[in-house]
Amino acid sequence: MEIKYINNQNWQNFLLNQVEKYEVYSLFKQGDIDYNYSKLTAENLNDTLIGKYRSTVPLKSFFFPPSEKIVPFDIKKPKILVGVKACELAHLLTLDSMFLGGEYGDPIYEAARKNTILISADCTSAKNCCFCSKIEGSPYPTYGFDINLRPIKSGFVVETMTKNGEKLIENNSHLFQNSINDYITESEEQRKKVVQLVLEINKDYKFAELLYESVKPPKLDLWKEIAKECVECGGCRFTCSTCYCFLLKELKDFEKQRIWDTCQFKGYSRVAGGANPKPTKHGRYRNYYSCKINYRHENFKYYACTGCGRCIDVCPAEIDIRKVLTLMSE
Repeated sequence: MEIKYINNQNWQNFLLNQVEKYEVYSLFKQGDIDYNYSKLTAENLNDTLIGKYRSTVPLKSFFFPPSEKIVPFDIKKPKILVGVKACELAHLLTLDSMFLGGEYGDPIYEAARKNTILISADCTSAKNCCFCSKIEGSPYPTYGFDINLRPIKSGFVVETMTKNGEKLIENNSHLFQNSINDYITESEEQRKKVVQLVLEINKDYKFAELLYESVKPPKLDLWKEIAKECVECGGCRFTCSTCYCFLLKELKDFEKQRIWDTCQFKGYSRVAGGANPKPTKHGRYRNYYSCKINYRHENFKYYACTGCGRCIDVCPAEIDIRKVLTLMSE
């Protein structure tokens, strides 16, 4: 891994250079506390922010959109995504295993992944719903990026992990310089502070060491009680970057469209003749947790929940996955 440094002004120049060659999406402030991706232009360059924490809209939207035509399909234009957070990169483990694993990969998803450069960034703060440090994660990336930015006062400590990242920096080498120990030390201290902040936010939530044992199928009465508040809106599934359920819609002239769906909806698992293996709300709700915490860990040795907290943010019934996991662990 190569480590460089770039100051704030040169970083702006770097972004401007990329706008000429790629579709660049960066984080911008949305309201008082949130961030979201928007297309970067020369006009809004000064408004772009790396962001304190992850975006509101999940990263999967760029590779697996809410709605997309798949027959026929167009190759996605080359993109650069700026400000991607560690929890989002962890989400891609699940999406990649779904769409690229097995005997046949999904050519649409594969094309989007290949044509996208990921410039990630350390979190410099945390929302009250963030809990990555409680579930085998961290608020700074350690894998999955092409380039990572460690924000410091004067600019960024820059790490590269792939040939694509190295090439991008080589093409703009006049803007970068070798990082010095003081800059690296400053970035490492910043990392420690945010890790502690996340742990402090979640000090009252007690997860068992082996979470997947805590959500196994028994405890039906407990699941019924937890699921009472759920209104089955699907918000937690749609904002989660590791949910990949979809339906196919037939359009005119043999065109086909792929649309996000969710196992939370009663009609999702219904089959011909009206049979439904998941007829109850609490059964579907339990399946959601089992999929994220139990099945994924059992088969792939990692959780399909990375502590981004979007499901907590969006739930109209204020259901908190941390409280559910704590209750199950107890």
